[in-house]
Amino acid sequence: MKFFYIFLLLLVATMFFSMDFNIQASFDPESLTITATLCTKNNIKSFLLLPNYASKDNPYLHALFEGASGSMDILSVTDGKGNEIDYTLETYPATLLGDETLRRDTMLLINEDVDKVIIHFKTHIKSEQLPEEGGYNDFILYRFGWYPLPIEDQKGLRIKPHRWQLSMQLPEGWEAVVGGEKKGSSSWKSRGDYLSCPIALVKRDSYEELSFPMGDLRVVVHFRRGFEGVASKLAAFAIQVLEHHIKKLGALRYSTIHIVQDPFPGLYGITADGLIAIGDGFFTSANLWVNGLLDPLTFYLVAHELSHLWFGVGTGVDFLRNNFMSESLADYVAHSTTLEIYGKDYYMNWKALDLFTSFIKSYFDIPTTVTQADQLMLLYAKMAGVKAAVADPVDAIPQNFSSAVYYQKGKRAFFSLEELLGREKLYSILSRYYRLYVGKNVTTREFVDFLEGYINPKVVNALFFERDNYDARIYFENGVVKIDNENMKVPLRVVIETPEGSRSFVTLDSTSLPYIPAMQVHLDPDMHSFDIERHNNHWPPLFKGGYSEEQSRYDAYLLSTHGIVGFSASGLDYTGEILFEKFPYYGIGLLNQSGYSSDDGRGYSYTGASLYLHPDLYRSLEMKYSKFEGIHLSMNLGIPEKLYIGDSSPILIARHNFSVEGRFLDTGNYYIQGLYSFNDTLKHGLYLEIEGLTGEINATPTYMGGFYGSWIPNVNSELIPSLNLLAVGEALGKRFFDPFYDVLSFEATSNALDPLMSKYPPTSYLLDFRVSLPYMIIMNRRISFLNLFNLGGIGISWELGSRIFDSGYVFDASMILSPIIYIIGDTPLQINLGFSFLMDAEGTSTLGIKGGISFGSSIYFNEKLGFSGMEKVIKWKNSGLQ
Repeated sequence: MKFFYIFLLLLVATMFFSMDFNIQASFDPESLTITATLCTKNNIKSFLLLPNYASKDNPYLHALFEGASGSMDILSVTDGKGNEIDYTLETYPATLLGDETLRRDTMLLINEDVDKVIIHFKTHIKSEQLPEEGGYNDFILYRFGWYPLPIEDQKGLRIKPHRWQLSMQLPEGWEAVVGGEKKGSSSWKSRGDYLSCPIALVKRDSYEELSFPMGDLRVVVHFRRGFEGVASKLAAFAIQVLEHHIKKLGALRYSTIHIVQDPFPGLYGITADGLIAIGDGFFTSANLWVNGLLDPLTFYLVAHELSHLWFGVGTGVDFLRNNFMSESLADYVAHSTTLEIYGKDYYMNWKALDLFTSFIKSYFDIPTTVTQADQLMLLYAKMAGVKAAVADPVDAIPQNFSSAVYYQKGKRAFFSLEELLGREKLYSILSRYYRLYVGKNVTTREFVDFLEGYINPKVVNALFFERDNYDARIYFENGVVKIDNENMKVPLRVVIETPEGSRSFVTLDSTSLPYIPAMQVHLDPDMHSFDIERHNNHWPPLFKGGYSEEQSRYDAYLLSTHGIVGFSASGLDYTGEILFEKFPYYGIGLLNQSGYSSDDGRGYSYTGASLYLHPDLYRSLEMKYSKFEGIHLSMNLGIPEKLYIGDSSPILIARHNFSVEGRFLDTGNYYIQGLYSFNDTLKHGLYLEIEGLTGEINATPTYMGGFYGSWIPNVNSELIPSLNLLAVGEALGKRFFDPFYDVLSFEATSNALDPLMSKYPPTSYLLDFRVSLPYMIIMNRRISFLNLFNLGGIGISWELGSRIFDSGYVFDASMILSPIIYIIGDTPLQINLGFSFLMDAEGTSTLGIKGGISFGSSIYFNEKLGFSGMEKVIKWKNSGLQ
């Protein structure tokens, strides 16, 4: 018996001393806190307190865009004998992480040499509903940093891989999903060195699980009740991917892979050691409208997230300085896996047997394949003026374009290596890389040195360190076909087709080919390089009537058709165009406008011409002509700037935008209108529009001006007021403006019969001032309706306003309801429905309704006039200028 006790003591001691961290924790869902004690025997001097990041107000960001912040309290730091250890809380020095204000008190430094460090701490979970580190009533996810994290390098965000053991006390009805090996009912440990101890805390009466064995590994899906079918599908995808990856890249260190449903809306994934969170959109809205439409995208996301268990999590990186070694590698492996298993990388299930599928594809302008979606991202980044290398740190890339660099451009770098080496050879190299560095952090230099052991250093440099956009091209000159590789050592596949057959080769250099009659030459046919301009990749150039799966609009000059049907009280109309296009830069062609006018009871049909130019994301020109509408010209100009908002890198946007629009129908009906808008809501909560119009309408000289402004005070409150002012006027006093431009009578069949609105004719000027007080109620669990949409919350806004015009003034009070619904692709759609009470100075009153629809999230619940607001209040005559 004595020997047994000695053996047990030695076993416990061995288990403890083999762990870098031993954590004893307790979760309190009422206060949203985790109270814990961390004990480490290692001589670790610095810890990152990640919950304290951005716990202070961001001085560069409007409070409207700041979320609720969590924090970590250090309650005590002692040695193994209970003696206090000297420590300090300091600003984390990595400037790449963002502004100094946001990094305060984020680093714990131990100032003594001791054998054992015991940190007693309390982590406050954010009360806001977020993708991670947010507080739902039945789900909480912490991927990194709920406990003090050991840091390997303070210049970036390089977490020191470490072994851990966790014991957690949970209240009744809760359970923990932990990315480690379960050792008891409430204890877990890592199998080797992990970057973190990820946990998901779920309520048992809300979540269920399905478990699937696969050899020495088990896949467990944790999902909200009612989604068994989706959970089974995700597990099937995960098993397919894991079998592929393990065979190609090597075995994992985990005994269990947990996949959890994250309640936050969206199509996304989050990965840590042994634990993957999948966005709620893949569960609740994946089958809206068309069953199975998102299956290919779901598989791709699962493949990407699981790939991180080899690259980015399995082999650690500095997430600020070499994130490409995580995202680029994982996305390449996911994409190539999709191609290997399914043979095609469809973006969505276009073969779904639903009549609505083709409409979705064309109306929403969705790329056919993931490859085409990648090309679109690369193209937009180029058109935005972004030049960045795959290996650039986060501060060198505008943050709203970083995904195009780390995911799309980085993935294409590995696809280029595949062209050079072959997929099997490249996978064998990546497998060696994983085996060499699993459980370790890898620097960019180490990664590059490893690659250069197999690949020409000039190729590695061109793929990972070249900032200029790459544009391979082919042309015919002096009797030969020339291939210009821009002197970049990017592997480029060349396909030559002749009447005798076809052949292909990969080149690293510019070259020339002897001309053969009827030959065709194609560069990079599979879109494996990060070539941003592909129309010059083919000789002769490609021309297509429309575009298909086989030939994309990124390669071919198109002869395409577009059509728009419009309905109004005065009849219906159809505008159709046939265009010769070089997507997305320009298009020129013919148009036809036809329809039926109920005013004079006749039909009409007119032909004309159209033109558009979009050289980049900030400039555009569009022109149309027909006898029906005359000449219609519009030009837009944005001024791009890098806006610093305290994060690792600035965002690249155009806050200042100018627009000019003009129409000429005849000498008595023409106008030119200018608009300037300034959108500074992100930093100061301010939005401004200034408009002006001059011309003749129905042979009447007209000079109009307008102003719209909205300001949201920078207050930290759930109730955030906004002030809105609309001012429009006609210089010659002509009465063009409708004082009730946004309201429909609730008491009469038309505004002309309304007891209040009928008293006031059109006016020559209008001042509309409103104060709004909105409040948003977010639902903890989205509700589906007849497979058409999910309801995710509702905004309620109270408004007080005053309208001042020629013949008087009217006060109004409104309540606007704004349900937030999610449609196909988890696209948020906001519907605004308002009820207004209006009364003038004489006591005449009425009830009105108003409404609108907007895509995407919105900070306004009231009807914001938006672009070209003046036209919404003008009483246009029958001039054909509607």
